[in-house]
Amino acid sequence: MAQAVIAVRGGPDAKSRCAEALSGPDRAGLTAAMLEDMLDAIARCPEISQTWVVTPTPELAELAQRYGARAIAQGEPEGVNAAFRQAIAEVSECAPYDAMLLMPGDLPLLQPDELTAAALLLRTHAVVMAPALDRGTGLLGLRAGAVLPPAFGADSFKRHSAAVGKRGLPVAILATGSLSRDVDRPEDLQGVLEQGPATKTAAFLRGRIQPRISS
Repeated sequence: MAQAVIAVRGGPDAKSRCAEALSGPDRAGLTAAMLEDMLDAIARCPEISQTWVVTPTPELAELAQRYGARAIAQGEPEGVNAAFRQAIAEVSECAPYDAMLLMPGDLPLLQPDELTAAALLLRTHAVVMAPALDRGTGLLGLRAGAVLPPAFGADSFKRHSAAVGKRGLPVAILATGSLSRDVDRPEDLQGVLEQGPATKTAAFLRGRIQPRISS
């Protein structure tokens, strides 16, 4: 079994690169909607025994708990990698023999079968990585005992790959649709509307950004 870990920061300062399409309060709502979609998908993945959400945002912590996830309070918004390091330490204490699937909180198109594939690959590999279309990392999976510092952010897939090679860890690359499509820019919002019209994120975005992007 595996533990799913989502790192997410909410509030009006979240997703600042989408500011030209969404106001601060709408970006806060977007972050919450994306988290809900991810929690929905994870709940339908039989390989996940527990979901954790590490966040400095109390509203998102409460949302996670309503979905049965365990919230880890990040004292200060020090970045996604600091959040993951904090989560890895806590999850390892609670479930030392389980694999971990680390994901940023902006994957509203997440599909349970692709998450299941990542968890199953960790039975035979120390690390599983899913590349994002923007050269970031959509998912970093670690088998129990595997040590690889999270290095999410711009060009992170290259950094993660280099770190895996340096350590000589067996790695599987999982090229999937839903794990590759994170939401960082206004054009990514349009992608959610087109590819995930039934998601909570798309429902939230309709009437807010569609006219501005399509005009």
